[in-house]
Amino acid sequence: MNDEIFDSAAPDPQDKIWLAHGKQMLAESLTNVRSAANGLLTALGVLQGIYLGMLGFAKFIPEALAIELKTLFFLPLLLWLASVYFCVGVLMTQKLAINLSSPTDIREQSTRHLLETQLLLKIAFWLLALGLLAAFGLIIFRTKI
Repeated sequence: MNDEIFDSAAPDPQDKIWLAHGKQMLAESLTNVRSAANGLLTALGVLQGIYLGMLGFAKFIPEALAIELKTLFFLPLLLWLASVYFCVGVLMTQKLAINLSSPTDIREQSTRHLLETQLLLKIAFWLLALGLLAAFGLIIFRTKI
């Protein structure tokens, strides 16, 4: 058997920069997800305030509608409230039982926690988007009546 050892290519001078950038991205990932959830909460607060103002002060819901149809006008608020719930889930701290002597355990726990918070944020975003679609649909419905 002939064992040949091949020379590897010389490293790119920018490899160290990219490795440092990758470490920085990893270190900041959870902070970035929490920051995005905070921004989403702010947007939700503004949307809910505007929509509640439309419902309460503008007499947006037609009085002649059946009660079943009137309740549809609260659908965006319910979707946005669920979105707030998931955003708060991202921001809540969790007690993690990590074995600080085990890099494998630290990596697995960190990865799991990051994936969970990203999923909660994604759900919150889609609930926000569905609430916007519902609100626009109801605005169009309101103009047709």
